[in-house]
Amino acid sequence: MSELGMRLKAAREEKGYSLEELQTITKIQKRYLTAIEEGDFSRLPGDFYARAFVKRYADAVGIDPEKLFEEHSGELPQPKREPAELPPRATRSKPKIMKKKTKFAALVPTLFAVIFITAIAVGIWAFGQRDGAEEPVGIPREEQQGTSEMDIPANNIDENEENNNGENASDADNNEPENANEEEDEESSPEQSLEFEESQGNNAIYTLSNTDNFEVRLEFSGDSWLQLTNGDGESLHMQTHSAGDEEEFDFSGEEQIEFNLGHTPTVDIYINDELLEYELEVTRQYVTVHFEPLEQED
Repeated sequence: MSELGMRLKAAREEKGYSLEELQTITKIQKRYLTAIEEGDFSRLPGDFYARAFVKRYADAVGIDPEKLFEEHSGELPQPKREPAELPPRATRSKPKIMKKKTKFAALVPTLFAVIFITAIAVGIWAFGQRDGAEEPVGIPREEQQGTSEMDIPANNIDENEENNNGENASDADNNEPENANEEEDEESSPEQSLEFEESQGNNAIYTLSNTDNFEVRLEFSGDSWLQLTNGDGESLHMQTHSAGDEEEFDFSGEEQIEFNLGHTPTVDIYINDELLEYELEVTRQYVTVHFEPLEQED
């Protein structure tokens, strides 16, 4: 057992945590925690994860990670530029990575709509100009100039009024079912619930319910390190992002996602287009979202 492992184990026992309890707090599998305490870092997924797991272990038992790294730098494997290959995932539904949409692609539907509306407006204007320029057919010019009023047969007026009344009644009948259907749709469509449950140290826990979708969009306004981990402790994404970056994921097949945020103020998390409000005002934090799909609720 290495000095680093003995120090972490002693701090854990001083806190009164079992390995099972520490697994729940850190979201690190028990076998990896045991490997860290025994100093056998070769059993971890890779050098990069070794330092990340030791850092999270130290945070959980109240040890300063930076000071720990400095004092035991010789025991820890040095990370490489590229992270080690991730361990194989369990055979389950994989998250679908959604492609980013360019600004031009987003504007194409709007551009076509503007062109279509403009063409219709020009057609109506041209038709009106042509009708206004035509002279009455079948009446000599002399009679048009000498006649101040034209007699309109009474039976034509009655027919026009009946037609107009019939059209108005038909329009009213057609509008009522559409409005009724829209009201029924609004009443039957449930609103999702994204509620803060509790915090454990620098870990804020939320519950997403009343929906079958778990789509995530992350927008970055500055530099930040990000790691996404599912409920089995498997890393789904790990990368350093810069201002202007945007990532989208579909986690509808997962039961839990943990967001490991290196610099919280520069990251906005949108879940199904709803902005997640941070409950903890800390720079470095974890955000855990438990997903309870609508079909699983009683």
